[in-house]
This record gives sequence, C-alpha cells and structure tokens, in this order.
Amino acid sequence: MPNSATFLHLTDVHFALSGVPFERDDHKVDIPAIEQETRESALELMCSRLAERLKRSGPKLDGVLFSGDAQDRGRPGGHRFLFDLLLLHFGPLGVTPANIVAIPGNHDVPRDSPPSSKARYEAFSEVWRKAGCVTPWLDGVDAAGNDGGPHRLVGGDGLWAIFPINTSNWSHVTRILPEPLASVWADLPALAASGDTASADKLRAQLDDLARYDMARVSGKQLEILRELIETTPQPSAGRQLRIALLHHHLRAPSLREELKPFADVSNLEQVRAFLRDRGIAIVLHGHKHEHSAQFEHIYNQEGDQDHRTLVISGATFEPGRESDAARLITITGMPNSPAVTIEPIAIPRAGVDSRDPPPIARRIWSTDVVPGAPVLIQGSDLDEVYDRVCEAAANDAANGTLIVHLDLPAGLNDELPLPSNYPLPEPMEGPERRRWLKELVSWWQLERSGLEHRMPFVHGTRLRRYGGKINQVDRVIKLLKTKASTRALAVLIDPFRDFTPDGVDEEFASFCLVEFKRRELGGAQRAVDVIAFYRAQEFARWWPINIAEMRHLQWEICAALGFLPGRITTIAADARTHSRSPTQVAMPIIDRWLDQAPERLHLLANALVHGSVREGAQRDAVRGWERALTDLEATATEYNPDGLPIAIEGLKLLASYLEVVDEEGDTTLQNFVRVLRRLARDNESFEDGARSKAEFDRWAESALEAVSELRALTKTRLGTV
Repeated sequence: MPNSATFLHLTDVHFALSGVPFERDDHKVDIPAIEQETRESALELMCSRLAERLKRSGPKLDGVLFSGDAQDRGRPGGHRFLFDLLLLHFGPLGVTPANIVAIPGNHDVPRDSPPSSKARYEAFSEVWRKAGCVTPWLDGVDAAGNDGGPHRLVGGDGLWAIFPINTSNWSHVTRILPEPLASVWADLPALAASGDTASADKLRAQLDDLARYDMARVSGKQLEILRELIETTPQPSAGRQLRIALLHHHLRAPSLREELKPFADVSNLEQVRAFLRDRGIAIVLHGHKHEHSAQFEHIYNQEGDQDHRTLVISGATFEPGRESDAARLITITGMPNSPAVTIEPIAIPRAGVDSRDPPPIARRIWSTDVVPGAPVLIQGSDLDEVYDRVCEAAANDAANGTLIVHLDLPAGLNDELPLPSNYPLPEPMEGPERRRWLKELVSWWQLERSGLEHRMPFVHGTRLRRYGGKINQVDRVIKLLKTKASTRALAVLIDPFRDFTPDGVDEEFASFCLVEFKRRELGGAQRAVDVIAFYRAQEFARWWPINIAEMRHLQWEICAALGFLPGRITTIAADARTHSRSPTQVAMPIIDRWLDQAPERLHLLANALVHGSVREGAQRDAVRGWERALTDLEATATEYNPDGLPIAIEGLKLLASYLEVVDEEGDTTLQNFVRVLRRLARDNESFEDGARSKAEFDRWAESALEAVSELRALTKTRLGTV
C-alpha cells in the first residue's frame, strides 16, 4: 500500500539463555517428557505463526521495534535469543539488522553498574549494536552524536522516522550514601548478624536493595543529541514527516493498576514531554508496565494555550492468563497528510489451534491545526450549555468569522425547544410565559402569508411555503424524504430575481439563506430528520435561540407528515455576531405582529384604555404585551444597530384608530394617547424608510424615547399600571 508502513512491536519479552518458565497450565504432578512451556518457546511459536500469515497475505515489515527488557532480571542470553528469533522468522519478510530498532530496558542493565558506564550496556551492545541495528545514543558510551552506529530509522521516502530514546541509564543503581554511613555500610550486616554468616548474607542483600533505586530518566545531553539528529533527518518531498519515539519507560500509567515504588515515573518527565512536543513526535511506543493501551497525550506549551497531541502506545507482554497481547503489528496509513494507525494485538497461540487475536485498535493521528480565521465549532447536547458557549465564541474567537453549532438533543425530545435560561428577554417571564412568547414569535416567522410583507418581504415561512409566489418547498421536502434519504431535500430562501440589485446596493433579504433536511436511520423502524441551516450572518445572543426553535418547528412539521422523529440541528453562520445581552426585540415588534397573529388583542387593549380597567385573562395579556412593546421600543432606541431593527408602526397606527373611533366624549387622556401614537408611528416610519445612519438614529431616538415616556405615563394614568 503506498504511503504506508508496517512494524512489529515487541517489548518486555524477559528471556534467558537457560529459559524462563511460562506456566500457563496446571501441572499438579510431574510426568516424564511432559514439560511446561517457556517464554522463549511460546514467543517462537507466535513468531512462526505470524510470519506464516504475513507470507501468505500480509505486508512485508518495514521494521521491528523492540522497546526493552530482552533479559529476565539481568540473566544473560535474552538479547541473542530475541535477535536470532527475529531474523529467523521475519528475515524473509524484509527484516534485517538495519531496520531493527532496539533499546535497553531496566532489566537489561546489570544491577549496581554505574550509570553512564560501558559495563552497563555491554550485553546490549554486543548483540544489537554489533549487528548494526538502530540503537539509542548511550550516555558514557557515546561521545559525539554519530557515535555508536545509527540512532534513527528513516523511511526511504522520508515519510516516517523512528528515534530510540534510552530511559534506563539510572535503573538499578546504588545511591551515594552519606558519611559516616558510607564508611560502615559494608560492615553493618556482619555486626547485626553476630557471626551468623547466612543471616549476614541476607541482611547484606536487603540493605543493598534499600540503597538501590530503579530510576527512569533521559539526560539533557541525550535530548540535545536527539534534537540535532531530528533537525538533520531527511524530510519527505511534500507534507509533514511522521515521527515516532521508542522508549522503555512510560510517560504516564497506562492502566488503573497502582504501583507503589520510588521513582515510579520518569524523573524529568515534563522536560521529556516538552521535547516530544517541540520536536513534533506523533507517536510514542513504550513497554515496562506490561499493560496495553493506546491513549492520546496532550502536551501544552508553557503559556498553556496550544497543545501538541501525541498517541502513546503502551505495549504489553505475555504472562499466564494474560496472553492476548504478546506483540503488536502497527500499520500506519495515509502519510503524509492524513496519517492513521492500526494496532493489531498478536496473541500467544496454542500448538495446533488457530490463534484468536483481539480486534485491532484504530486511531487517527492527524489533528486539526489551529489556522487563523478557521471556523469555530461548538457542539453539545445541553441547550443552556451550548447557548452560553456560542455567545462567548461569537463575541470573541469567532467574532465576524464562521461559527458552526451542532445541537444533538435526544431525538424527538419535545415539539418545541425552550428558551435558554440566560436568554435576554424584554422583561422577566416565568416558564409558561417564556414558552408562549417564543412560540408566538416562531409561529410568526413561519407564517405562509403576512400582512407585513411590504415591510418584511423575507418572512421565512413565506419564502419556504410560497417561494416565487407558488412553490411550497416544505411539501417538496416531505415528498422526497418519504421516498428515500435524498440529499436534495433542501429549501432556499434567497431569490436572486427578487432580492438582488444589479449593483448590490439597497439589497435587503434574510440572513437565513438555505436549509437541508436529512433522513437518518435510528434502528428498528424509527427514523429521524436532521436539519442543517446556513446563515450569511447570525446574531447569537438573541437570534440563534429563535433560529433553532424555528428549525425544531420545521422538523416537527415534516416529521408529523412522515411519522419520523426530529433529530439534530446544525447551524452554520458565515459571519457570527453578538450584541450586548440587554433586552431588546427580535425582528418585528409584538404590537405589529398582532396584526397577523392576534388582532383581537389590539381590540382588547383599546377597550382597556377606553374604559380605564383591565379584566383578567386575555385582556390582561394584551396589556402586558403593550408594556413589552414599549420596553422593546425603548431598548431599540437606546442602542444603535447598523443593521436596522424593525420598529413598531402599523400596530401603533391601528391602536390610535381604535381609540379615536370609540372616543365619542373627547376624553383628553385618550386624545393625548392618539396624538403621541400617531407622532411616534410617523417618526418611526420616517426613520425606517431613511438611511438609518447614526446621526439619523440619534435624532430619532431622542423623540422616540420621549414618546415612550409619555405613553408609559398615559398608560399609568389610565390603567394604573407600568
């Protein structure tokens, strides 16, 4: 496969020349010629089976990666046995000493040998280095960066490179004892044993164990050698090189098993992590803990605002009862631009029985780099949480940029989405009032016909159900999704013939441009309808909750016709914005919307003002709506909006007409009411039809706020409210 590589990863085999028992069977009696298996024979069978499989159908190996502990407790012979085993079985599959990468583990260094000494690495070097394998730079053995043979394995085209790191230089080393303890240390066992030689020997071994530490560490000198080595490594002709680090010790515990011991972790771990981050290491392979895992490590810079993601693969070994991950085939595909890794555990087989290997693990290596101006994605399943996050994003990271929001609520949660808890309503409202306010607003936006089209020619429902005056796009979507999961189940709200001008001047059309509905199988006989809506610009503090409530409204309309459930909602805003969360209106004011939705409320309001009293129920609701209309208008006149929010006109005119008709006795308060309403409607109409510049806004706002104040006072005089 082009742009791919396959490696065999082995670790912690724990071999010895004399053999290491592998007692996975229960031998209660000894029978002649029936012996327990050894670790060596078990792994040899596994290698034989794996080589047979790879010869038959699998790829050739690009290398073998051995992450230490060939020996068992320092007993000799493990290195040679493993090396010969690899060449015997995998030599025909492309494995040579030149593409074997080997590092020493803590069991591979003699106890009490000084750190950075040749004696420490004599057995390791005699096999791996002498054969020409790739090994790490060794403290005290190597001086210059190129001493000791090759310290990296690079793919022929430079797409990948592997760098071994030695973490065992300070493993099993006797600590420096302080005086006067150091001077008497050797004599302590004999003194304590009182002439008992056997007891003295045991005491000496126990005291030596107390003075010995098993420390994992990477020297600063080795890290600097590695830095220079990586910087000079041949690179691919295009794309980014995939870099792999091979070490024995873990970066963090790969399982929930607890280990209590001094120096359980790499002593300069944060320095090693920073090295991996700065050198762009994409994968780390290690052993030591005898546990398998594949976890991403996120390593942040010193400021904590950028992270590098490294996949850490912990390799297990095999023990009685734990035989499913003796080795791993690691295949990397998609290099250089979209690398992914597949980790296939290889189990220890039984003679004559087919192996049952665990399922492979797949991980995507590449992650999205932070590109200035890239779309920001917010996703979640809690409306309040998502709302607060999108408001924050629209005000900061995604301001005037692309913001994608994915709301994944349980399918068919309810027929209406509630308002987020922090939504800035014009005035405090309780649950039922909040829901009714939102429902009425959404219903108006989804009207098939509106008496206010001369002012708002892009009401969403009109565009969806009477596009071009004749096409019902919602019915079309229903017919398409009833038949199959069509990608053509979309509706447009922009009409170039109607909305565009030749020079792009004085164009007014909805921010809501396009919506697509997707049929999704839920399993069994259930299906969901997901919706993806595109907005050329979107305000998030006030508008986004209204928009997704509209999407839910449309989902339910379609689902009711099909017997499906409403599913996910995704909004894509090309220009994300948010204003302050001060209460303000959302599109057409309440009193104007009443002309379409509830004209009787204007009658009830006028009746209350004429008679100077308010009945509970519908009339009380109408008066509250009037109070909210004044609050909306006041907020609109307080903060300049360059987009130009619609302001009350028709509703004010009609209310003035109702009051004028019923005022047969020339009531002064009602006459003043009519005068202020007509003046406000006239000023509002003049401002809305004008250029809506900041200077014009300032002039209009002063008179509008004065009119609102007068209307509040007149309403209070008449009704004792506000």
